[in-house]
Amino acid sequence: MATRTNKIIAAVLIVVLIVALGVFIVVNLPKQTSPPGGSTQPGTTILNLTYNGHQINYTLNQLESLEAFTGEGGYRTNYPSIKGQGNYTGVRILTLINTLSGVPDNYSIIVFSSDGTNRSFNFSAIMGDVPTYNPDNASDAQPTGYGGLTMVLAYKYNGVNLNESKDGKLKIVFLDDQGSITSSGLWWKYVDAIQVISE
Repeated sequence: MATRTNKIIAAVLIVVLIVALGVFIVVNLPKQTSPPGGSTQPGTTILNLTYNGHQINYTLNQLESLEAFTGEGGYRTNYPSIKGQGNYTGVRILTLINTLSGVPDNYSIIVFSSDGTNRSFNFSAIMGDVPTYNPDNASDAQPTGYGGLTMVLAYKYNGVNLNESKDGKLKIVFLDDQGSITSSGLWWKYVDAIQVISE
C-alpha cells in the first residue's frame, strides 16, 4: 500500500513540476509587438529588436517605413585593404532604439547574426564616436580622425537591396557625407537581431 501511495505522490509531483515549468517559460518569453505602423504589412520578419523582455519584430517593409538615412562609407581590413566603399541606405540605430520604451540615457547593444556570431557596441560607438582611416592608403594603420559618423542598420547598397548571399539582408555600417573609412571590425553582416542592454 505504501509503495502505491509513493507512486501516486511521485506522479503528482512530476505533473506539478511540468506545469510550473510551462508557466515559467510562458511568463518569461519576450512580449512580441508590432512596430509603429501596425503589423499588416506583408513579409517575413528579418529583425528582432529587444529590450528588457519587450520584443519588436520588423519586416523589410516595416524597416523601410521608418525614417531612412543615406550616407557613404567603407572599411579598412587588417590585410590591409579598403573595402565596401559606396552609398548605403538604412535606419539609424538611434531611430530603432527610440521605438522602444524605457531605454535609459546610457546603453549598449548586442548585434546578433544569422551565422551564430554576435558583437557588442558601446554607447560611444552607437553615437558614431569611432576612428576613421586614410581612404587612399590602407597600409596606414594610424587613425586620421575620430567621430562624426552615424551608425546605421543598412538594407541597401548603392540603391539596391543588400545581397543575402554576401552580407545578409541587414548590415551594420558607419556613414557620413564624406565616405569616411572605419575599421572592418565595426561593420557587421547577416544581422537578424539587436538587443539593447542597460549600462
